[in-house]
Amino acid sequence: MRNKQLQVSISIPDIASLGDDDMPAIAPFRDGRWSNQTKDLLAKFGAHKLNLNRGWASTWTEWSCPCCKRHKRQIVRLAPGRVLLCHLELHHDHLDDLVKKLFKEILSRCDEPEFRVQISRAERTLRPLVERFECTLICAECNLADGRVKRELRDEIEPHFTFTPSEISDFIRVSDNRVHEVDFERARAIWTKEKQGLADRVDFARRMATRIAKGRHNREVAPGKKLQGQPRARDILFRLCEAELPDIHSLNLGAAIEARSVARDVVGRTHKPIKRENVKPPTDAEFAMLDTEQSAKSKHWRDAGDAWKCPCCRRKKREISRRSNRGKWTARIHRFEGFDIEDDAQQLWRRRLDGAGDIVISKPKFELICQDCREIVAKQRQRRADLDARALTLENLRELANPATINVAHDVNFECVEEMIIKNSSLLDAIAEFEDHQRRAADTRIKQIRLKKAGCTASEARDLIGYEIAKARDWELEEGDDHVDWLLAEAVRLGPNSGCEVV
Repeated sequence: MRNKQLQVSISIPDIASLGDDDMPAIAPFRDGRWSNQTKDLLAKFGAHKLNLNRGWASTWTEWSCPCCKRHKRQIVRLAPGRVLLCHLELHHDHLDDLVKKLFKEILSRCDEPEFRVQISRAERTLRPLVERFECTLICAECNLADGRVKRELRDEIEPHFTFTPSEISDFIRVSDNRVHEVDFERARAIWTKEKQGLADRVDFARRMATRIAKGRHNREVAPGKKLQGQPRARDILFRLCEAELPDIHSLNLGAAIEARSVARDVVGRTHKPIKRENVKPPTDAEFAMLDTEQSAKSKHWRDAGDAWKCPCCRRKKREISRRSNRGKWTARIHRFEGFDIEDDAQQLWRRRLDGAGDIVISKPKFELICQDCREIVAKQRQRRADLDARALTLENLRELANPATINVAHDVNFECVEEMIIKNSSLLDAIAEFEDHQRRAADTRIKQIRLKKAGCTASEARDLIGYEIAKARDWELEEGDDHVDWLLAEAVRLGPNSGCEVV
């Protein structure tokens, strides 16, 4: 029998240039802004905009929520501004966060690579034993119902407690295309029933963490490389594609499909603030005195410059000035911390190895805003300390502040502020994940410095850290080396000297 040469001819289309009718063949069993169902729903609800997240795009059109049992057609909801919301969220057990915290403390006290591998592997084994449920994709309204109960009963429910999907289904009242009603008494009864079980799990987690820290559960790690197993047809085909298209990895096809599928039109607010009449502005002399005073004592005022306008309410320095109760003209400019959202495909892939969600933050971004826009955040924190005001974005403040009145404080409906914070819960998860990422990168850099001080070269230090990462995650050694190179680069990018500029 003669050997035949296997030839492959491949042409990869540009995902962004494909028509909507082509996408189902490229991404079967997925959904997106291009699907016929999405277009039909936009028309049905008379929506002008679409907000469709990664969770929605990653599932097929006939997906149904495991909590409320609704299909996608019943889940979509029209938000203010005629924005169609298509959101699915990953619902996770906060006991997992407790385990991560316990093991982070253990790892911070250990510098021996082999023992750190043991600790990291033991953590991965322990987490499923502590959690009450697996991380589950559910609709945004079911995820919101869990948060509403924990805020309402915050003086009763332990912070590490999370309702399981089946428990959520037991205390919600469901309607199509609407936010769920919540039976708080039923939720309280579920918490009361599960309270002791939670305490047992927390106690178990702490005891096991202590035992693992003392080396009582060491398990020898297999040396060398992983067993590859029998070749799979898809792996063989991919190698053939890779030979024909050496740059196939740089195409970032998965990220391109995701970018083509999601939509992030802004959700508007439900109420407009009452517009008040303008008051008499400061005279030239009064503003000149105020400007001199602020320039002498406020760095932000000086950095803003004469042409500055508040990026939220669009008022100039003179227009944000207002009289105090004592009749004195005052004006201040504050620094507001926002975030750039990551869109680089390689960065997204790396970050999601550690559990990043739908929103991935690239770096902080600072804006100079007026005292009245900043006061929205400050007043909200005074009103409801249990709602994290970091979830308010610059776009939220812009919506809340407009229409703005010259020389008058903003008139804000704080029910709208609370609604925005609740809707932005995924941003809070992204902030927490970004802070964890910063710490991981910084810890990697600190560990490299310590190893160099102990006599290792930079290359040897990198190899030791890469070995630890690879063995802890059951990766090939080369994968660990690549990951530590990336973490060290991230430590430089996000470090204290990274110089995030005020824009």
